[in-house]
Amino acid sequence: MTDQPTEPSAATPPDPTAATPEPERPRSFEERMERFGQEVGEAGERFGKRAEDAANRWSKDPGVVRAADTAGRLWGLVLLAVGAWFFADVTLGYDMPAIAWRDLWPVFLIGIGLLVLARGLTRRGA
Repeated sequence: MTDQPTEPSAATPPDPTAATPEPERPRSFEERMERFGQEVGEAGERFGKRAEDAANRWSKDPGVVRAADTAGRLWGLVLLAVGAWFFADVTLGYDMPAIAWRDLWPVFLIGIGLLVLARGLTRRGA
């Protein structure tokens, strides 16, 4: 006779005292919402970290800094012009011409297009 260990046969019943994994019980709505909130929070943290990394890279790019300065100056001038217009019209009582938005919005589109072209040309020339 050999001293090899014998494998249990398929006919032997399982040990009733052995720990059996509990079947996964259905989770309550509150538990599912708590888990969902945790997952969303973790995803938001990851997204925020990637956005912060991208912002740090972009802030070191001289082209982006120059474009941000130009855009800031442009918006400053637009706000200054609109504020001066309303100040002269409302506060000082000057009879400023009424300009309808339907007449003005194409000018804004043309201005934005010119800025995009100018920026593209300065990048190409650099």
